[in-house]
Parts: sequence; structure tokens; C-alpha cells
Amino acid sequence: MRKFVFIIICVISFHLSAQISLDNYKIGELAPEINGVDQNGKTISSVEILKNHKILLIFYRGYWCPHCRKHLASVQKHLDEFVEKGVYVIIVSPESAEKTMVTSEKINANFSIVHDVGNKIMNDYGVAYEVSKENVPSYYNFVSKKVAEYNVENNNVLPVPATYLIDLNGKFLYVHYDPDYKKRSDLEEVLNTL
Repeated sequence: MRKFVFIIICVISFHLSAQISLDNYKIGELAPEINGVDQNGKTISSVEILKNHKILLIFYRGYWCPHCRKHLASVQKHLDEFVEKGVYVIIVSPESAEKTMVTSEKINANFSIVHDVGNKIMNDYGVAYEVSKENVPSYYNFVSKKVAEYNVENNNVLPVPATYLIDLNGKFLYVHYDPDYKKRSDLEEVLNTL
């Protein structure tokens, strides 16, 4: 009986963690640490970056997503404005490290794109969800195929394409979290927050 109850609890826990959360961080809350390596092999540590810069953190699904490509092009377009305001830009994706390099080249990125090893950053920020027919009902077959092609092997996870602006104290100044992948942050609005 104990074994049965344990199995049921595990299945329910997995099912709940695989769903898209409707709740997320709020302005003024402390941001989780970010650690990784970007497409150029540079070690990324939010603790170190926040000593001198604010952070614009954007979660991105993959180059295969036209909404993501458009959003990243907008980031590149506004990059100088962010840099002038003391902001370091970090893009986090479940794409493989090789694919982040290709993405960087295709959009001529001058910002850091981090492959999220083991989905740690996405999980810490509560944006990760499993690609399933329930979570992606309209385009499940297409998205599943692209995730299999772009993500590391057996990583069937995508992020809600959220955007966070983090101040020098490690707290959120701006939060855009919308499970609708078509709705992205307005970078003009983010710049006006600074």
C-alpha cells in the first residue's frame, strides 16, 4: 500500500510540474541566481554581473519559433539602448549548445544566449513546461518535431517566453509572464522602466 501511495504521489507531482503555470514572480521579489555558459563559451553568473549591471533576462523557445526570432531581432535592435542604461542581456533557451551558436550567427547576436543545462534556470524561474498535447493542443506535432530537433536528446521541455528585468540588488524591476507564446514583452516598455 505504501508503495502504491508513493507511486501515485510521484505521478501527480510529475503531472503538476509538467503543466504551464499561471502564476509567476512579482516585481520586487528576489530573482533566482543564473549560472551557465553562453554561445561564446563565456561563463555567465548573475551574482557577478549584478555587481555592475542590471540584467534583462529573456526565455526563448528556439530559433524554429517565428515569434522568438522576431523577439530576438527586437532585442538586437534595442541592445545599444540597454547597454547605455547599464543592462546586461541574457537569453536562456533549451536549445542545444550547438543550436544556440547557430541562432547567434543567424541573428548576429551581440548578447549572451545560454543553453539551459538540465532546464535548471527555466525550473528556477518557474517557466518550464513539458510539451504535450494538453499544453500545445494546436501545433503539437509540429512543436514536438522541432523540440526533438533543436533541444538536447530527451529534453521535451520549453519555457514560457517570459522576460525579467533584474536590478542591482537582484530584485525584479519588470516581469512579463504570459503562457500565450505569441505575446512577448514590449522592449520599449522595459526601457521605460529603467
